Amino acid sequence: MKHAQEINKSQISNLENILRKALGVLQEDGVYAMFLWLEDKDKEARNKIIELLNSDKIKKYFFDNNSTKQFSENFSEFCKELQNVAEDIDKLFFMKKILERTLTYALYHAKVGKNDKAGENNVGKM
Repeated sequence: MKHAQEINKSQISNLENILRKALGVLQEDGVYAMFLWLEDKDKEARNKIIELLNSDKIKKYFFDNNSTKQFSENFSEFCKELQNVAEDIDKLFFMKKILERTLTYALYHAKVGKNDKAGENNVGKM
């Protein structure tokens, strides 16, 4: 939930649209396809999601506990690390589930933020 809020703090224009499409790509085509789509459409959102995966509480599920490895912001390096995760189907499904939840919560936050701004504008006009 914390990372979903962080995504919404970014200065991404048309955030709700980006989140909705990224979630759709993730659900229809998988983890790699979503990151590939974000690499093309919105690198800032991709980097925010990589920050989530690199958090200590989550990273430990994808790398050895004593490892200092983390997911790189460099896309080609990230893809190599993602291939290593994909060798264990359980890890890949776990990653997909985390990403789906994060994007869903971020989308809800974006909607609430949009409604709050609209409400503020309406209050000022009354």
